[in-house]
Amino acid sequence: MTPREDCASDRRIVDGYGIVFDEPTRLAHQALLEWAAYDPEGDGWPIPADVVRFARFYGIPAARLGGMFGLLSRRVGRRIVWADMARAPEVGARIGVATFSHDALVAYGFFRASWAVFESDRATIH
Repeated sequence: MTPREDCASDRRIVDGYGIVFDEPTRLAHQALLEWAAYDPEGDGWPIPADVVRFARFYGIPAARLGGMFGLLSRRVGRRIVWADMARAPEVGARIGVATFSHDALVAYGFFRASWAVFESDRATIH
């Protein structure tokens, strides 16, 4: 695929946001985006504890919401282990992306496509 075809494919994925994700998921995603952007103690991006808190409030799976921010979770025994694919993608690569749930990976695919569109648009502006 050419870079232009990749970008078109990413845009189609981003355009499917309202179809792929239900309303509670979209509301949680948008609320967490805004909250993280203005959190005075954060870096503008949510951490796993934020994802869990917002997911509970909106009644959606934390794995799905986390994937939308590049945060992938999986159960290891009694614990939930998070891989921050935005800040440290090598951790997820070591764990193996295929070990995460389908729900999380669909959301993570959306995250990757969104980021690619953002980067493409940013490169076009400059």
